[in-house]
Amino acid sequence: MSESKELSILVVGAHPDDIEFGCGAILLKEAESGARIHFLVCSLGEAGSNGTPQEREAESRAAAARCGATIDFIECGGDGNMQATPETARGIARRIRETKATVLLAPSLVTNQHPDHSAIGKAVQDAARLARYAGIAELSDAPPHAIASLYFYAITPGAEPREGTPFVFDVSLQVDAWREMMNCHQSQMKTRRYLDLQLSRARTLGLQTGCEYAQALWPNDPVLVNGLNSAPRGIRLF
Repeated sequence: MSESKELSILVVGAHPDDIEFGCGAILLKEAESGARIHFLVCSLGEAGSNGTPQEREAESRAAAARCGATIDFIECGGDGNMQATPETARGIARRIRETKATVLLAPSLVTNQHPDHSAIGKAVQDAARLARYAGIAELSDAPPHAIASLYFYAITPGAEPREGTPFVFDVSLQVDAWREMMNCHQSQMKTRRYLDLQLSRARTLGLQTGCEYAQALWPNDPVLVNGLNSAPRGIRLF
């Protein structure tokens, strides 16, 4: 992502806080490089154990503002009832067309996590294709648009894909701002120690990488490089 100043990033989350916990530090890093970022949240977390829908919407808006991102909410069946239906995919495809996203981020497709996460990940994957098809009648009022890349983020350790090679980002300089961003979701801190969980994940990956903190994204497709000189180094410390 060397051309960050030209990036328009659409990041999709099933619930309020998914985006921030799963890839918030990466988004802060990209925002600092000039990327335009838009959050698309597919529920108000109405099935959660803590926080009213109104509280969770306000928390999401505060977190997006901390990242300098715009934010929108979309109905995708309701918290706990999301499925990767054609209707859901078309709704997300419309947002892809409207935002003219260059890069699309979505929850991973791993099924051993909250079912809404993988369902929305699959819907986003389908939406990326539908967004570029000019003949879809339901989307005819928005011009077709093709993204450049789709990446998946993992909200929990169990959601990290076992296959594929991730992109690992050094987010050491973004940790303080990321902590503030996650802390916007105070209602969810009553449920679990999410802040400690995410920071410990990033710290462990950072130590493996040779930096203080790191976060990862998994590409949907193989990545094209011009040659070995332009390819990024591996994270293994030989």
